[in-house]
Amino acid sequence: MRKYFQSVRFRMVLSYLAIVLVIALLFGSILYLFFSNQYSKEIRNAKQLSLKNTVNYIESSVIQKVNQVYLSLALGSSVNIDLDRLQGNHGKILDIEQLLKKQVQNYSDLIQAIHLYDTENHFMISSVHGLLLYESSSSSEANMADWIVAMKETEGNSLWMQTRMVPQDVYIQSPEPNNMNSLISYVHSYPFQSSGQDSKVMIAIDIKESAISQIIKNMLPADYESTFIIDRDGIVISAADKSLLGSSNTENPVQSLLSDHSSDGSFSPIIDHGSYVISQDQFKGTGWRIYTTTPNKNFYYKLDSLKEVSVILCLLAVAVGIAMSSIFTAANYSPLKRLLNNIKSRMDSPTSLKQDEYRFIDTAINSLSSKVDSLEETLQANHRMIKHSIMLNMLHNRFTPEELAEQLQSVQISMAYSRFRCIVIDPVSEKWKKLQPRQLQHTLYTIIQQLEITNIDETRLLAEELQDHKIAVIICTNQPGEPLTDHIVGSIHAEGKSKFDLEFALSLGGWVDHFTKIHTSYHEANILIKYSYFFPALSAIQDLDLLNRETSTLEIPDSYLANVERKLQSRDVDGTILAIQDVVSTIKEGMYSAEYSHIILLKMISIYADCISQVRWQPAEASSMNLYKQYSSLYNIDRYSEWLIHLVTEFVTHMEKRSEVRSVDTISAVKAYIREHLSGDLTLDHVSEQVFISPKYLSKIFKEETGITYSEYVTNQRMERARELIAQREFTIEQVASTVGYRTPAYFIKKFKEIHGCTPKNFMRSLMH
Repeated sequence: MRKYFQSVRFRMVLSYLAIVLVIALLFGSILYLFFSNQYSKEIRNAKQLSLKNTVNYIESSVIQKVNQVYLSLALGSSVNIDLDRLQGNHGKILDIEQLLKKQVQNYSDLIQAIHLYDTENHFMISSVHGLLLYESSSSSEANMADWIVAMKETEGNSLWMQTRMVPQDVYIQSPEPNNMNSLISYVHSYPFQSSGQDSKVMIAIDIKESAISQIIKNMLPADYESTFIIDRDGIVISAADKSLLGSSNTENPVQSLLSDHSSDGSFSPIIDHGSYVISQDQFKGTGWRIYTTTPNKNFYYKLDSLKEVSVILCLLAVAVGIAMSSIFTAANYSPLKRLLNNIKSRMDSPTSLKQDEYRFIDTAINSLSSKVDSLEETLQANHRMIKHSIMLNMLHNRFTPEELAEQLQSVQISMAYSRFRCIVIDPVSEKWKKLQPRQLQHTLYTIIQQLEITNIDETRLLAEELQDHKIAVIICTNQPGEPLTDHIVGSIHAEGKSKFDLEFALSLGGWVDHFTKIHTSYHEANILIKYSYFFPALSAIQDLDLLNRETSTLEIPDSYLANVERKLQSRDVDGTILAIQDVVSTIKEGMYSAEYSHIILLKMISIYADCISQVRWQPAEASSMNLYKQYSSLYNIDRYSEWLIHLVTEFVTHMEKRSEVRSVDTISAVKAYIREHLSGDLTLDHVSEQVFISPKYLSKIFKEETGITYSEYVTNQRMERARELIAQREFTIEQVASTVGYRTPAYFIKKFKEIHGCTPKNFMRSLMH
């Protein structure tokens, strides 16, 4: 029996069975691990994607809308919210209150209330409370205006407050949870870029937390109860369980755990002896983070059937393997024995058999060498991608000095130079925008390759692609700075024009003395490239004083845009062109940030769009969407000026042609009658009878021909005549009011202030100085 256990036949059967068992177990393990891992990853990725979509939707439908409301109040409102001279002007207070209420009504599903707080005079105008003296307000109202104290302590120009509970009815203070609303306040300073400490006016927008919760409920119905949002301080600002609102991470073990994991993605902690998967993401503009917790078992309970299938397949494999091992043993044993006997009979010595075994080892080594060579080829092929990643991380200062030196050495880049400087290249020509994606990528790679093979003594250029198809170039040199920089800038422009027929906008950061400081030069160049739009004549933007414009809070006086609007409405082509050029030159020469300057340019487009809309003229290429699309395709301010002047000229030419076939004599007669009868009856019905047309038709053609309504024209003429009479200093205010057709001096004073910006008495005093 012992001899049988030592026989080749027994060992062969044992070997077959061992192989079958190992393969079956390995197959079952791989099957289970692979599919369970893949299934879990797919669920996690799907959950993370849903969370990302929820964040994007909240940002677009809540945060961006709130910013739009602020911008419309601060920049686009017909009512001036500057509260410097508000005392005693109840009409303006009512106008502002009505404006706030209108904005709340427009976004009633999102916004609960809007408040304006005058930091100098300490009073507040609210869409809910009306006019309120902050210092004498009740404690409950002071709690609702806690944003005032917080804003005064911040150095930024905006902040997001934590969620607070406010009664549904502001006049009934009820502690019942069912009678409370949860609100999140967004506060922004005015003027636009002033800090909270320096602002003249604070604009606070109360956002309904329920709007955010409803979005989460709609986007993540299955995870709604376990999803909540916390702010930078770890305070819950939105959750299904409203009792958690305002609680900190020290009051909840789940929140405390979340605060230690600030990176995006998922992780699996142990909470209350249970395993959970927590997915998280971050809001870009507010610093909020959103979390959803899911028990780990929810990811794996559907895998139970997979376990059963794996066990059955393993048992089946073992059974089949045992059967086949018996058949193979019987079939192979006899040939193997004959083969061994034949080999033994042919070998001179036992060493020959060992040589054959070594030959197999040599084959394995040769195979391994071939795989190593293949691996080296793969690394070489991916060298560009690895270098690209290292360079981008270096530009954004994501390495420690030791890590950066090690990473650069791994891609064989030497930084043994004494000076470094970064250039940002932005292809701005129309031809670039028309390239197909493949052509564009090929052109980018070609430009980068041409830059890196440039041969300059003691100098090396490193180039990498950035976002929006820009290119960053790092100058590494031992030469003096400025002549070398001028040579490189000139070469880039010349090569771009001759080889690619492209125009480039360039910006240069300052020189640094060590490669670990390259990110500072890149940061400067990346900011300066924004100003290439406003200085197209410069071959490269390298004046570091322009960096001060980025933090400037200066604003262009409203009179500039008002002049553009006035000239355009009066169909004065030359005057409009001069007004546009005046705004453009002011932007170029003034200390205005790039973002604010673009807002001013957009407002001039808005003025043009409103003007052509008022006269019901809509050329095919001048819809609002097409106008802003055309604006985005213009790559410098000179092209913008030419484009807008062309639109204005075309509009005025069209209106002049249209006026030729309209009742020009009728409008002229109406204007003449108005001038001669300013103190008489100038109602639309009465004047239309004088020119023998219907009031409705007169109103229509008057608006189309003049760009303003009939009543606005009459008011303007009366106020212009009133100003002339006051300037003569021969009439009282009551006499002037009667002369220009106003029976009530108070109403005349109100209209005079609306048109001229001051009362008649103040205007008269200004003439005396």
